[in-house]
Amino acid sequence: MPKRAPVGAAGLTGLTIVAACFLAFRVFLSSHGTAFLRQWSVPSIIIAYFLFCPAVACGLYSLLFESPKAMGLAGLAIGLLTVVVVRESVIILDGLLLLPFWFLATIGLVKFLRWRGMKIT
Repeated sequence: MPKRAPVGAAGLTGLTIVAACFLAFRVFLSSHGTAFLRQWSVPSIIIAYFLFCPAVACGLYSLLFESPKAMGLAGLAIGLLTVVVVRESVIILDGLLLLPFWFLATIGLVKFLRWRGMKIT
């Protein structure tokens, strides 16, 4: 199924990484013993911040334009579940203001890759 919906697979992968980063953030922040583990909480939240909005745009693109909609729907469900369950996830919601631009960038990238694929063959 990822071959038929590559953008949806990318969005699902990105939103799964975001959910894993929030899980790592909670684990690293709750480790009382070592400062070594607590220092990794910041990079995990930064990765989630920069990956969330493009992954949501990929999920929306897959839901609207790709024929098997399961990948896009699963990705958006994971993203919504992450935002609802994890209370620290409100940090990444301000990135949704740029969602129209990320969506246009996703459309442009898909069109460019399809054009380039036709030009090579």
